[in-house]
Amino acid sequence: MLHHVVTGKNYKRSVKDVLMNAKIQKRDMTKGDIMGHVIRMALPMTIGIGAIISFSLADTYFIGQLGATELAAIGYTFPVTTMLFNIVFGMAIAMSAVVSRTMGQGDRKKVGQIAIVGVTMAFLSSAFLSFLCYIFLDPLFRSMGAGDVMMPLIKDYMPIWLIGSVCLSIPVVINSALRGLGDAFWPAAVMVTVAVVNIILDPILIFGLFGAPRMEIQGAAVASLISYVVAMIAALSILIVREKVVSIGMLFCKQGWLAASKPLLMIAIPVSLANLITPVTSYGFTAILSDIGNEAVAAFGVVSRLEAFALIPIMALAGGIAPLIGQNFGAGLNDRVNDAIRKALRFGFFYGIGCAVVIAILSGWIASIFSDNAKVIEFSALYLLFVPLSYFAMNIFVISTSAMNALNKAKEALVLNIVKSFVLSLPLVFIGVGHYGFHGFIAALIGANIMCFVVYFYLKIILKRL
Repeated sequence: MLHHVVTGKNYKRSVKDVLMNAKIQKRDMTKGDIMGHVIRMALPMTIGIGAIISFSLADTYFIGQLGATELAAIGYTFPVTTMLFNIVFGMAIAMSAVVSRTMGQGDRKKVGQIAIVGVTMAFLSSAFLSFLCYIFLDPLFRSMGAGDVMMPLIKDYMPIWLIGSVCLSIPVVINSALRGLGDAFWPAAVMVTVAVVNIILDPILIFGLFGAPRMEIQGAAVASLISYVVAMIAALSILIVREKVVSIGMLFCKQGWLAASKPLLMIAIPVSLANLITPVTSYGFTAILSDIGNEAVAAFGVVSRLEAFALIPIMALAGGIAPLIGQNFGAGLNDRVNDAIRKALRFGFFYGIGCAVVIAILSGWIASIFSDNAKVIEFSALYLLFVPLSYFAMNIFVISTSAMNALNKAKEALVLNIVKSFVLSLPLVFIGVGHYGFHGFIAALIGANIMCFVVYFYLKIILKRL
């Protein structure tokens, strides 16, 4: 009788092992069709990123119904919220790269320690930076040109959003760990759930529907906070319960921290610095545009979100190929690395051209959705008509630098981002706006983006040396 009980237990354990091995084999990207892996990773990421950006657009749309002043206030918050998110995203990129390389080397046992160290560091850094932002809220936004009319609205929104951003840091990094493991479905499912919750809550809390208090711009922040908490709970549940790769004991393992933190920080620090460049540049653009007027700031806030939505497939592709490149690079399969990058760059180029045509045709209609202010519509439509002409070059830059991060060339990617923003974009925008106003702003962005196409030739040199 005892023999049969033991055999039964062994049978159950064997079934679990078989299922786990099957799941690992399915996520192994060192074998099989490269385009199949790219589609499997990028498609769910497209849905997930689309969900996140859609609720940013929902915030913009509903707040725009309150008036141009409220829309401008959200425009001022965009560089700061993007900055805080991008710092966390630096750890997320490091997580995906390190986990995927570890999986490519066939060492799944280390993944749990890497995940728990990365999540903890992201949470603590996000909490610290959010606290600093809260302390220096007034001088931070006034330095961008926000005046006495804008500051009360910004103070209604930002403190609540900052609490939510700390919660959001956890699912962002966990989702990258899951993608590094080869699972793109559950990260997308988490983000879609968050977007649905936010989009439902936005009009209820902003306008006071169904008996809820009318909170206006503050309601958008509360909706985001609730959504981020939902994401945090869902992501932790997937990592702990479904994947079973982490345990509480790992949090207190000194050797594990030493082993996991070094490879994570080697990528996270330069990537976070590179990611900081975009919001710092956006901060500079906002300060420069504030001289034109609040309508220009409001328009820039609108088109920034629309641009992010239009380029979702590129962001998904750049994020999706990173674990594919990481696993194959870790396994020494450099021909597959080259093939994956080549196909991704080709897609990015032609998608940019197609995107420019569609947006140009619809530019006037799209601009009128988010505001009824004539000047805001004029500036937005002008931007959408011309700036997308340079998307093909910008896409090449985004995909190339993402590939460099996966190839352990994060420092090189950082230098390229610094050149793009501080040597090209900001000086050109400053000169352009100073001489030609908003038209000069558009011309400067197009010029800077097209000049960045040169990164393609630098990436080819890196690939030849693999």
